Amino acid sequence: MNEIGFGIVGGGMIGAVQAAAIEQISGAKLVAVCGRDEARAAEFAAKFGCASYTDYDQFLQHPGLQIVNVCTPSGRHADLGIRAAEYGKHVLTEKPIETNLEKADALIAACDRAGVKLGVIFQSRFLPAVQRIKQAIDDGRLGKLMVGDALVKWYRAPEYYADSWHGTMAQDGGGALINQAIHTVDLLRWIMGPVELAFAMKSALRYPHIEAEDTLVGTVKFQNGALGVVQATTSAKPGFKRRLEISGERGSIILDGDAISVWAIDGEDADTGEAEQLTDGSANPAAISNEGHRRQIEDMLHAVLENRAPMIDGCEGRKSLELVMALYAAANEGKPVKP
Repeated sequence: MNEIGFGIVGGGMIGAVQAAAIEQISGAKLVAVCGRDEARAAEFAAKFGCASYTDYDQFLQHPGLQIVNVCTPSGRHADLGIRAAEYGKHVLTEKPIETNLEKADALIAACDRAGVKLGVIFQSRFLPAVQRIKQAIDDGRLGKLMVGDALVKWYRAPEYYADSWHGTMAQDGGGALINQAIHTVDLLRWIMGPVELAFAMKSALRYPHIEAEDTLVGTVKFQNGALGVVQATTSAKPGFKRRLEISGERGSIILDGDAISVWAIDGEDADTGEAEQLTDGSANPAAISNEGHRRQIEDMLHAVLENRAPMIDGCEGRKSLELVMALYAAANEGKPVKP
């Protein structure tokens, strides 16, 4: 296998998660990191054995750099991704693809113009339990879908929102929904299908000083006729594993964290499969595993080598943002909104 050079822009916690994942992938090599703080970038580079930069254009010219992993605050994803595409680099950006649909579309268009791959990190889709659920739904084993719920009752300590981009509209695009819950919202949209109508209410009860919400509750009607609930909060102390609950005419499946806790389908054994609890950011964002990232970054590597689209490309990564924007619009306008 040809070796593919990766470069990370943003040397924070998620950048370190991705760097550790890259180290585990055959044929992948982290060649450079770019950060605003020179000392932090140098420390990151020393830890992972790569070059460090503070100048983004110089970073993009690093020899052997082929894929840029954008691990910055969400509001910078489009600008940095577009610049990378202009240098002919493939782009793998963290979730969400951006903070609004206009900027997301600009990034997608720029990568299309440059003829480079664009991937969006939604690592939960790559987990075995999730793929098993998706296959069961696609095979029609639940029959007609009735209800699909995404429930994310997490907790973030006060320091998370102190002197930070978190909870700001410019850099986070919102609060608990677009940041913490979007992974589970993405799974809900991916498994249940497109949404026809959305309604929501939001508030900042625990952290009234932030610009965005710490709690949102929404309802959705899917195009297939099923109904659902979206619950997103960072105010539920001490924090609980996220849940994805899917019910159809032949039974129900529940995902707790990253493991299936309920598999109740007519005519099938109640086998929840091998438990695999990999990612638990319910109370501590630093507690997540890099396994999902490893699987998705490896897919991006093969997409480049095989000249195919990554499993979650820009258009696919945009879908969860579209639903998030509809829920925010519904909460702001006080009426149902069509995505």
